[in-house]
Amino acid sequence: MAPRLRSLGLQIRHCDPHSLRHACAARLVSEGWSLKEIGDHLGHRDSESTRIYAKVDLKGLREVAAFDLGELS
Repeated sequence: MAPRLRSLGLQIRHCDPHSLRHACAARLVSEGWSLKEIGDHLGHRDSESTRIYAKVDLKGLREVAAFDLGELS
């Protein structure tokens, strides 16, 4: 896999199946998929296996952190 990706001129640090699964999950997170949906898509039997992808969406986490509760706080 790595030689083919390099022949395409792609600058990728890690070229293995796990990296591709991680990239897929990161994309699904950015598209708004739930962790349950991502776990099902990747074939995870245990939801704990999918939790690592929760930290991928830094932009989404920043939006939640910046959420203004207004008069509720």
